[in-house]
Amino acid sequence: MITGVIVRKIFKEENGFTLLEIITVLVLTGILAAIIISRSFNYDAEVRVGADVLKSHLRYAQTMAMNSNSDIYPVWGINGNAGSYWLFQGTDTANIIRLPEDEQFINADRTINLEAKKIKLAGNFTIYFDTRGVPYSAYTSAATNTPLAANMAINVQPLHAATPEIAVTVAPLTGYVP
Repeated sequence: MITGVIVRKIFKEENGFTLLEIITVLVLTGILAAIIISRSFNYDAEVRVGADVLKSHLRYAQTMAMNSNSDIYPVWGINGNAGSYWLFQGTDTANIIRLPEDEQFINADRTINLEAKKIKLAGNFTIYFDTRGVPYSAYTSAATNTPLAANMAINVQPLHAATPEIAVTVAPLTGYVP
């Protein structure tokens, strides 16, 4: 009789989780994992923002050229590579002028830090704008310069991947940046 009481006491205490509790924990874990994964790989937003900022900086360079004194500095432009780009005045691309941008994205040499923006450019580019806003791929003086013959595409990519890629285009003759 004593043995029966002891056996009933041992089996009366239930330890462990119910099936409902286990399913609830698994569902919540799945939802949290989906949110974390979707936020950690959202390269598309960074690339879109980076491309839009580059477009505005190209428009800014064109506006500065159109508002400048044609005798002193007949052209303004933007020069860039995979890690940065910058505004310059005149034909010397080393004559760097600070673009309007948040301090956190400006390097000590006044160039735009693309790594801080988590993007990169697919290649190097240089574009000049004259006092009429016409874009050039090369500009040495008023007599010898090379206007854009076709659309210039500047490809913006995420820092650690090749896709998604957004092409920022500059139209020949007008310098239109869609």
